[in-house]
Amino acid sequence: MWTPRLPPLETAAWLAPALAALVLAAGFASGWLKVRRGLRTGDTRKLFHLAIFAAAAVLGRSPLGFEAVNLLGGVMTVYLAWVLAASEGSLLYEGIAREADAPRRSLHIALPFLATAAGGIAAVSLFGPHAVVGFAVTGVADAIAEPIGIRWGRHRYRVPTFGRGVVSHRSLEGSAAVLAASFAAALAVLAALPPELRGGPARIAATAAAVAATAALVEAVSPHGLDNLTLQVAASGVAWGMA
Repeated sequence: MWTPRLPPLETAAWLAPALAALVLAAGFASGWLKVRRGLRTGDTRKLFHLAIFAAAAVLGRSPLGFEAVNLLGGVMTVYLAWVLAASEGSLLYEGIAREADAPRRSLHIALPFLATAAGGIAAVSLFGPHAVVGFAVTGVADAIAEPIGIRWGRHRYRVPTFGRGVVSHRSLEGSAAVLAASFAAALAVLAALPPELRGGPARIAATAAAVAATAALVEAVSPHGLDNLTLQVAASGVAWGMA
């Protein structure tokens, strides 16, 4: 079961500043690329998303374990509170706030974070070590789907949203990107798990394929802002179920 424990003080003393530096670097890079270089928010937001989920997957698989992931969550809570307080026009805010989410841009910063936290807690509680598969799949697949969909999505469909006036679409092309990225991410993470948690090469490949197919379907039908929750739980559950 998930617990709110943090690393021992001597570990947290060096890990918290390191995680804060990582989060700030990702935030400033996203904001700079958006405001100074003119990249789409769909790209810069997903750069930030990928950095945080990759950190969670590495920490969860490392000897530091899920206690270190909890610490990352605490750092993210402080960071996003700061970003939301800074509001529109600030570099950090603009790097992750989609124009398409107006007039509820702040809501769609806060909602995915809450969904991420809920999904991580559920995945760890239900599926233990296999939660890192959910971290990796959500980080990579969700990060790649939006940029692919924006550029090459021709077969679009509308998905449910929270907040009056917000309209969100996904595309079949984006879903195909989720399928491919999820397979690669699941394959890499499963190969790094202990043998008793993943089986042999054939089992790893079959599990990665099942995770990818599930992730593509779940991402396609999840309400806007909640896919960070649904993807984590679904991917981790399939990996656990096939172990």
